[in-house]
Amino acid sequence: MVDTASRDIRENGFTRLPGLATGDALARLRRAVGRIEELAADRTASGGEFVLEAPGVGGWAAWQQGTGALKGVLRSADRIHEHVPEFDAVQRALGLAEGPVARGIGAPGELVNAFLWAKPPVVGSAKPWHQDIAFAPPGFSSDEFGIVTIWIALEPATTRNGCLEFIPGSHVLGLFPHSGDRERLPGEAPLAKAVEPHIAEVHLPRTAAPVAVPLDPGSAVMFDGTVVHRSAPNTTASEPRTAVSFVYKVPRPSWTRYEPAAAAA
Repeated sequence: MVDTASRDIRENGFTRLPGLATGDALARLRRAVGRIEELAADRTASGGEFVLEAPGVGGWAAWQQGTGALKGVLRSADRIHEHVPEFDAVQRALGLAEGPVARGIGAPGELVNAFLWAKPPVVGSAKPWHQDIAFAPPGFSSDEFGIVTIWIALEPATTRNGCLEFIPGSHVLGLFPHSGDRERLPGEAPLAKAVEPHIAEVHLPRTAAPVAVPLDPGSAVMFDGTVVHRSAPNTTASEPRTAVSFVYKVPRPSWTRYEPAAAAA
């Protein structure tokens, strides 16, 4: 019998995982985030695996343009499980690869990356519509593998402070065109006006209305690498939205398509 989570991710491209990391696991993740924040506390510019937030333009764009950022105020951090091994220890203790991922996809996953996603009050910038598979690393074979992400809220994620939003069913429609600038390489000159890679409005699928996924602390959403998703800015005065995500390489799910999306979509 197919469980609810497996059915949801196959049909919609995402599924909620209520109460995934509670008690000690949630406390450990929060302490590990504190250590990541300590590593960034003296930073005044984005670089490497740390992106600082910037008012107005947003953290990613400010980084690519070489403009000012807020000292130590993180928007995101990459490869956090290497900077702070406790993240890897927690995801292993929770059995994410062999549990939720295996049940959803039909096979265990292999952890390939982990992120901190911070969205501070007032200045927390948006993440535009995109598909994660569009940013798969070099050498990733889309003929053999897919990716699945488990995104865990460490504070309330709400429609006010920028919870994730998904377009149900978009994961079976193929790869949509992504516009914008690629991330500049070390040593490359800053861009005059950077545009974060995104799916333009004209290319978005119209097959279903977007669905927001609010989450309580410790709850999660698991989603396929081809589902179209975004998050709005955090315009609240005092409601930070902090989350961590674990990205797993999995055998390519039978429902995925990596060729361009059909024009009718």
